[in-house]
Amino acid sequence: MKRILWAPVLLTVLSTGCRNKANTNVTPGGSNNSISETVASGKWSVSYFYDKDKEETSDYSGYSFEFKTDKTLSATRSGTTTTGTWNETTDDGLPRLVIMLNTTDDKLTELNDDWVIESKTDTQIKLKDDNPDRNEQLHFNKQ
Repeated sequence: MKRILWAPVLLTVLSTGCRNKANTNVTPGGSNNSISETVASGKWSVSYFYDKDKEETSDYSGYSFEFKTDKTLSATRSGTTTTGTWNETTDDGLPRLVIMLNTTDDKLTELNDDWVIESKTDTQIKLKDDNPDRNEQLHFNKQ
């Protein structure tokens, strides 16, 4: 008799535990993953760059980056401008910011990548490489 009484209770518990719940996980880049509007407003500087085993932020001191709405990009320092392109994409379910600067400058070519968007606000964008062996992080702050 006891088994019969437990059956409805067990079914109720199982059905309650298996209900689909709204996805409350925060995705990289925030609730609105689009970065286009954020990045294309104003000029940006590198506030943090970490490559493999050391911080290299100072390599980008004095640079001003401008992401334009036509998907072109410029990096300017001391009156010298390097141009390139940028794009927003999704790969492996992750929002990404693709940066491609047309240069042979070793420091600027390190920024060429399809960066995973970790987070963004109106004044800061945090990016990372999805390859853990590379352990790269790139943060931009609005100037």
